Amino acid sequence: MSRHPGHSRFSRRSLSITGLVLSVLLLAALFYFKIPTLAFDFAGMYVVLLVAAIPAVALTGRVGLMAAYTALTLLFGAVVFFSSAPIVRADAYYKMLGAEHQSNFHEALPPIDITQAPLVSQDMALQAMQKRLSEIASLGSQVRVGTPVKQLVRDKLVWVAFLEHSGFFKWYVDGATPGYLTVSAHDPADVQLVLELNGKPLKLRYLLSAYFNDHVERHAYLAGQTTVGLTDFEPEIDDDGVPYFVGTTYEHKVGFSGSESTGIVTVNAVTGAVVRYKLGTEPKWVDRIQAEEFILEQMQDRGEYIHGYFNLNNEGRLRVDGYLDLVYGSDQRPYWVGGMTSKGNNNGLSGFYFVDSRTKAVRWFKVPSVSQYTAAHAAENVNPEKRYQATNPLPFLVGGAPTYVMALRDAQGVSRAFGMVDMRNNQIIGVADTLSATLRSYQSKRSTNRVAADIGAEARDVELSGTVVRISSEFRNNQTMYYITLATGGKTLGTIFTGSSDLSEELVLTKPDDQVTLSYSDSNTRVVGMSKFHNVDIPGL
Repeated sequence: MSRHPGHSRFSRRSLSITGLVLSVLLLAALFYFKIPTLAFDFAGMYVVLLVAAIPAVALTGRVGLMAAYTALTLLFGAVVFFSSAPIVRADAYYKMLGAEHQSNFHEALPPIDITQAPLVSQDMALQAMQKRLSEIASLGSQVRVGTPVKQLVRDKLVWVAFLEHSGFFKWYVDGATPGYLTVSAHDPADVQLVLELNGKPLKLRYLLSAYFNDHVERHAYLAGQTTVGLTDFEPEIDDDGVPYFVGTTYEHKVGFSGSESTGIVTVNAVTGAVVRYKLGTEPKWVDRIQAEEFILEQMQDRGEYIHGYFNLNNEGRLRVDGYLDLVYGSDQRPYWVGGMTSKGNNNGLSGFYFVDSRTKAVRWFKVPSVSQYTAAHAAENVNPEKRYQATNPLPFLVGGAPTYVMALRDAQGVSRAFGMVDMRNNQIIGVADTLSATLRSYQSKRSTNRVAADIGAEARDVELSGTVVRISSEFRNNQTMYYITLATGGKTLGTIFTGSSDLSEELVLTKPDDQVTLSYSDSNTRVVGMSKFHNVDIPGL
């Protein structure tokens, strides 16, 4: 028997109050720093509540309360599992990506434009930005370059990166950074450091590197967005150059998982103004609405659960090869592009997913092709002694054929050459010091490969008759390439038609003013390869 029962009751009450106070303080800290979404289908909110309750439950010393807490925790875990686990909801995860539209490459792949080919990779853009920043001593030691993001600004494809704080004390002292950088996605030497807008100095306060209420995601959360999921805050500028962070809003479609984009939140990096847009109402200058992490996950689930969760022989299973890249199609719309390969197959692709990063419209290109890794390796091995490293190969139309195009960099990351590899035959490769020379080399290789020249149902073959205006030849890769311009209807065409002597012996005898007919694949490019050629003026043919 206790000699001081009142003291014992006081101590227990004191511990209970202490536990309650600690729980309240822990709850406040978790809500501020973890910023959980206050919605029923977000497990993070319940995790915060359960963790915050630990001091209050533990310090009471009551066995019954501890048992109830343990039971509640186990019940929550069971609800999460049975409502969200793939083993139970495989079909729901499979359907997350949405309906597929069977497409051919001409509907989305951009034709290669030698003057504007966007082959500057993210690391090349970052290197160019850092070099530009280092040229200004007063800035280079104060701030750092954020992660570059590719976007279309006034029909020009550029990389955009905001100047970020280099540390806590720099944020505390400066409070803001003085602007942002852009780099052309075509020319890494085209770097712009933007420190003023409309004649006024820029002061970017709301950033990913800022702290407390200046942190852009926390700022958006506390500005009335506590009940909606927020993720993927990326820097973008509007067509007037105003800097924003664009974050994706989302909800869960499969229990406490299956994230689905529902719109965006824009945060003005200077003023902090927060605006939320529902899906379909976003400003036209915003390129990234569908979060990359969601699309990647949904592509993986589409390939993984094609025949349900239990698929012991992996029948039909696919996986994303490498990572996603943002490609701007021939319609100038942004697409998340992911190559899909069979499980266990590292050398070939079954096809490509193109997902509109604004609307989430899904296109599936079922074209067996080599993987991006294989294509990059093939281009690097053309000149192995130079030890070039390829950028991530991007899909383009070259002469009507789906083609990987990439830049080749030296050990310092400087672009030294370019490569083109036929998606379906990695033996057809063009590598040269300039894009125009690479194109000529690649078209030469294709013209001598009859299988490659027959590009199948994807191509839109065009037949043309006209008068030869100019014809010239060039000896490359142990063969002679011919370049022809034509006039038809009294008008000289701006297209240059190319082909080798292997395509037709008549090319050797062709001269200006001859009447010819030819076929080529319509790819909306200035230089195209011919698939057929006939000189009408050569007697007997």
